[in-house]
Amino acid sequence: MSIKSTIILLAFVGAIAALPQYHHHEEEHHGPVHYEFHYDIHDDHTGDVHGRKESRKDHQTQGEYYLIDADGYKRTVTYQVDGKSGFVAQVHREPIKGYQQPQQHHQVHKVVAAPVHHHNYHY
Repeated sequence: MSIKSTIILLAFVGAIAALPQYHHHEEEHHGPVHYEFHYDIHDDHTGDVHGRKESRKDHQTQGEYYLIDADGYKRTVTYQVDGKSGFVAQVHREPIKGYQQPQQHHQVHKVVAAPVHHHNYHY
């Protein structure tokens, strides 16, 4: 290697070393979080009964949801999350007195298949 090549190479290495160094740090920055919601569904036609409520303030979330299982029991799940503790839940089931499963209304639907068209594409 000639002296001229060595000087050019050293100048190139020096220029790279002088470039600003960028380091990417994965940090999460979240502002305060606060919300509340709830809903209840009661459909006499289908027998669908369920609901949910939840609230969150910063890193603490708590909530509850319920539904009526097919066997006539009400299942209620209460849960909470506190920081990085993970999802902690308690499940409670209780029979519903006098529960009668809704009558299923069977409807017959006629399905007509449409013809299938095949396309050959050449590129």
